Amino acid sequence: MVRKIKVSSGIGSASLLIQHSELFIKDIYIDKPCVLYIHQGHKIVHHGSHDTLIGPGELLVVSCGQSIETTNCPSESGVFSCARLAWDPTLLDEAKRLSCAIEPAITVVDSLHVVPHMPYAFKSSFEETHQFLMSSSGLPPLIARHRMIEQLIWLSHLGIRFACPQDNSITQNVRDLLVNQLHRSFTAAEVAEQLQMNEVTLRRRLAAENTVLRNLIIDVRMTFALQLLQCTDLAISNIAQQVGYESGSRFAERFRKRFGFAPTAIRGHLRQA
Repeated sequence: MVRKIKVSSGIGSASLLIQHSELFIKDIYIDKPCVLYIHQGHKIVHHGSHDTLIGPGELLVVSCGQSIETTNCPSESGVFSCARLAWDPTLLDEAKRLSCAIEPAITVVDSLHVVPHMPYAFKSSFEETHQFLMSSSGLPPLIARHRMIEQLIWLSHLGIRFACPQDNSITQNVRDLLVNQLHRSFTAAEVAEQLQMNEVTLRRRLAAENTVLRNLIIDVRMTFALQLLQCTDLAISNIAQQVGYESGSRFAERFRKRFGFAPTAIRGHLRQA
């Protein structure tokens, strides 16, 4: 298996997540509604006072705009792997309109939901869509869009629908700005200018949401770096550059401080104390 991630603008992304060490990963911000289909190993999602276990053949539905804590546990062969589809939020309304008459008893997922048994036809559709989106040639954008909406309609058939994102916070606006320009070293003044406000107003509004800009920038960078480590085979030095660090050691230090383990731990090296 090869780690890979494919992103289609305005549609969403498909990725194959592979991990070789059991690691507890804290406070992962979910920026897009997504599902994860477990292939090998199992995932534990820690939320509140409850732990949810998701095993092979099960589907985890996760809404956006929240932070979750997970432990990915490899199988006896030493591999954890799962297929992930994430949707651009603009597709949710279209899928809702197309499937509004399918199932009156809908569970609106604003946190997470486990599908323990996927109907065979849904599983086949999901795996085929994921495979085509991940392929080197991909799919024409219009077809990819319809394929992604098809998966949302399947969820509706099972009585499941994502809650439409309502987060218009300044924190979310900053996240959206940063995630598309991770290599760039933003100053507070530049972020404020991009959001059409002055620096004092930016800091005050972030403080009202219990957020500090410097910490937010680091978190967005490290969260994306984690995704690249799990879903690609890029060299760690390359990943460091993609998230704005010229120094690999500085990146590793920031990553360890954020998550509690080294970047190399994702790909099978022993976790260091």
